[in-house]
Amino acid sequence: MTNLRTLDLNLLVVLRQLLEDRHVSRAGEQLGMSQPAVSRALQRLRAMFDDPLLVRTPRGFELSARAEALLPELSQWLDEAERLVSRPVFDPATSTQVVRFYGPEPEVGWFLPPLFERMRRLAPGMVLEVNSEPRDHFEPLERGDVHFVVTPFEPSASTAQLHSLRLAPLSLALVMSKDNPLAQGPLTLDRIAAASHGLVSLTGRGGGMVERDLIEQGQLSPGERLNQPLRLSSFASIPAFCERSDIVFRLPHRFAEELARGRNLVVRETPPQTTKEVTYAHLYWHERFHKDPMCRWIREQLKAGQV
Repeated sequence: MTNLRTLDLNLLVVLRQLLEDRHVSRAGEQLGMSQPAVSRALQRLRAMFDDPLLVRTPRGFELSARAEALLPELSQWLDEAERLVSRPVFDPATSTQVVRFYGPEPEVGWFLPPLFERMRRLAPGMVLEVNSEPRDHFEPLERGDVHFVVTPFEPSASTAQLHSLRLAPLSLALVMSKDNPLAQGPLTLDRIAAASHGLVSLTGRGGGMVERDLIEQGQLSPGERLNQPLRLSSFASIPAFCERSDIVFRLPHRFAEELARGRNLVVRETPPQTTKEVTYAHLYWHERFHKDPMCRWIREQLKAGQV
């Protein structure tokens, strides 16, 4: 059996040209090789296959029986090898691929509808699959379950295999009942720290961004806990809880406005000092999809569709 590690693929390219042209000089012209170089390659091929391959006759070279049988298989094999190493082609107009996203509801509702609008116009056969169930945001990326994560959070572990793109800044606001004491009067850090807060816990761990920011501002001491009598695993029921209690949620402003529309709720801007720095949403993807042409196209469309 031939050892493939010793096989020179260049010889097979020369062989196909020789068998198609049945002429050493003409094959050399097609390959950009000299006639002596092609003749040497033919000698090596004859030794490799233990067959004359090209047989000289009064009419010129003719294919041996082995070469006749070999040519179609050789051409198919080399064509497949070329496809194997060539850059994959992505045509959005004909693609039926599924692109999978994970992210919390506010960011999904903000960034992905414009992307989907562009997909429906430019890639009507593609499918956008979105998962917002509570979990560690970056586990699906590590496992390869999704192509992208859109989130305001940062990975806590190593990011060596993750790529990211910063999206729009997230303006934060408080949403509460119109009857909540915080709905009226100055919105100070003292009043925010003393309020009853709700938390949408996506991971089931930690006290949330409000508690972290108040600790950083010195409003809470390290180890002190914010009053958080309500923890949810979904954003959908926030309006109902806020309307019937003194609970306050801090959410992206645009999402808070959508939740409050038509409800007995009010949305108030958070004081600038409640956050240490501007919060941005980010798009994350794993190294395994970094060069994938479909994923590159999706990133371009998401950037183009930002509003």
